[in-house]
Amino acid sequence: MYRYIAAVILLSALCFTTQSYAKERFKGEDLLILQALDAQKRGDVNTSGVLYRELYDKSNDELYIRNSIQLFLAANNWHEAKPLIEKGLKQYPEDNDYERFYIALLVNEGNASSALKLAEKLIKREKTAQNMQLLGAIYFYQQEYDMALKYFEGAYKLAASEHLLIQIAELYIKLNQTSKAIAQLETYARLNGCTRLVCYKLIEIYGKDRNIDGVLNVYKKLYTAFKDENEAQKIFEILMFQNKQNEAVEFLENSGSNPSILLEMYFFQKKYDKAISLADKLYQETNNNEYIAKIAIYEYENAANKTAVLDSVSAKFEQYITEKSDALYLNYYGYLLIDHDVNIAKGVDLVQKALEIEPDSPYYQDSLAWGLYKQNRCQDAQDIMDKVVEKLNDKEVIDHLEAIKSCIVKITDAK
Repeated sequence: MYRYIAAVILLSALCFTTQSYAKERFKGEDLLILQALDAQKRGDVNTSGVLYRELYDKSNDELYIRNSIQLFLAANNWHEAKPLIEKGLKQYPEDNDYERFYIALLVNEGNASSALKLAEKLIKREKTAQNMQLLGAIYFYQQEYDMALKYFEGAYKLAASEHLLIQIAELYIKLNQTSKAIAQLETYARLNGCTRLVCYKLIEIYGKDRNIDGVLNVYKKLYTAFKDENEAQKIFEILMFQNKQNEAVEFLENSGSNPSILLEMYFFQKKYDKAISLADKLYQETNNNEYIAKIAIYEYENAANKTAVLDSVSAKFEQYITEKSDALYLNYYGYLLIDHDVNIAKGVDLVQKALEIEPDSPYYQDSLAWGLYKQNRCQDAQDIMDKVVEKLNDKEVIDHLEAIKSCIVKITDAK
């Protein structure tokens, strides 16, 4: 919670500056400034704070003590910040920044009641957004959420910001007024665009309420605004989760995102003509031969007369297939060669290569058993199929098993 209060202070504090208005510059001042800036750039804010404190000690330049305090607060180093805050409060009593720093210090030390009194006095003198935000933060710390909301909303009216809006939304949620939080965030997104800070907060809220449509709509707004592939992926996943396959495909088509997923969707929905067209487009763009293998599969699956396309399909596989090819393509091409009696020996060899990559695949084991059957090695095929049927129980496997069993019976009868 202390970090929360400190963050409110830092958001309202003045920007860091390297310009000094000291009447007299001391030797080595420029070097110290560069060292402080370098440490700050590297994220070592504590070291940077130490260097600015040294700059202040040597120059008595107010800008250096202010920078040092802010850096120590950013590092959550209250021990180093405290004496500087107290010194700044004494030396610059007319500067309300030091009073804000001091209020934060009181809260950090557990003296929220004193901090609240000072903040209330401060807001009477200077009714600004940052002072109202500070007072709201103290009420938030004390879990007086109604009062915190009052001052955060007052600050937002004076100086609207995304960070303030998020704090207001959090307060509505704590007050069990989630619908108001959503309304505020949705209104902001409609008027100012779907920023990531606001819209991801909406996604978080909708997600907790299991409002899938709400999550989906916000992701669509984000994608419209930023065209981010990660958000496109989320939209696709949600649509698939909702079993809206056609809408998912339509989104991919219209957005142009994730063409590889769109290709798989075309295949899944048996839209082979579209799959072939997209795969060819991707091949032309990437020169990746895997798309040639995909086209071969789509062409074969799409053919009413599969024998008629064997030459064309085989030519495409020959263009792609090597010993290092994906097991899926090795098995697919190998099975075609076996099943159509084109080149059974080569087909078996390809399937065996697929099994070297994925030895436990029951589909590839079934292909191998079918190849062995075609080579009249029926007992070897049976041994493999006994394991396959424990994992697969589809019609093709059963047909293969029956054919292999019949082969064994014939061999036995012949003896």
